[in-house]
Amino acid sequence: MFDLRYHVASLAAVFLALIIGILVGAGLAARTDVEGSERRVLNERIAELDQRTKDLVAEAELMRRQQEAAEDYLELTYPVVMNGRLRAKRVAMLFVGPSDEGLLDAVEQTLSDASAPALVEMEALELPVDAEEIAGALGRRSPEPSLEEVGRRLGEELVEGGETPFWDALTPVLVQDHRGVSFVQADGVVVAVTGVVSDTATRRLVDGIYSGLVAAGVPVVGIERSDERPSRIGVYKANSLSSVDSVNLTVGRVALATLLAGGERGHYGLKRTAESGRLPPVEPLPLAPLPGG
Repeated sequence: MFDLRYHVASLAAVFLALIIGILVGAGLAARTDVEGSERRVLNERIAELDQRTKDLVAEAELMRRQQEAAEDYLELTYPVVMNGRLRAKRVAMLFVGPSDEGLLDAVEQTLSDASAPALVEMEALELPVDAEEIAGALGRRSPEPSLEEVGRRLGEELVEGGETPFWDALTPVLVQDHRGVSFVQADGVVVAVTGVVSDTATRRLVDGIYSGLVAAGVPVVGIERSDERPSRIGVYKANSLSSVDSVNLTVGRVALATLLAGGERGHYGLKRTAESGRLPPVEPLPLAPLPGG
């Protein structure tokens, strides 16, 4: 859970300084008649840099051991933290773009580990959208809804379940992958941006979906892998979604489960965009009643 990149960078810088110092010193010694006092100063400087390098190596090793200990602790406590955290919580998932089996597996593992049912519904959008196809699929309506309004209705229906007239009408022209059922109300939604939203019509519709999800009043969490390039966290922030940037890792799955359970909204994970920290506050779960209690 600790990031060693900056310590490694510092160590590399000291190594470079040491090498340069030795080369410069050697060059001076070979070409000039260095006085004894100057030679001693040079040797002392080399010894100082050498000791600093050793100190940094020891510090990096300590940080590595601390990281391993933290990861071991998280792995050991993971079942206790997760067990029951999402019990009976029904979660839907939306891919803004093609479905991604790796992300889907990470979400399904999170739900399983946290005692939740399987995903109630998964929708993957076909991008870019065709505004004329959408209007034709919806038929004549008065007044004719804007793309933002269509998106908002789609977001609301994804959460509310029951009758879903907009999803029913638009699935043939808007959805490339559908799993589960649409009539079950969702207690939370996971969003993964896997496509590129580059045209105005698609952006208007997708922004409307985000708005509808947020307005529905349930936890909505945007996710990505720790090695995702480019990162989509900025999209989630801009649309008022919480986010987890490392859902493929144990710490990310804990963060996702905590957010879906109603934890403190924010942006969590291991990247610089995780401005809220690595994990939201993890509240203890109520103790199960004792038999006969």
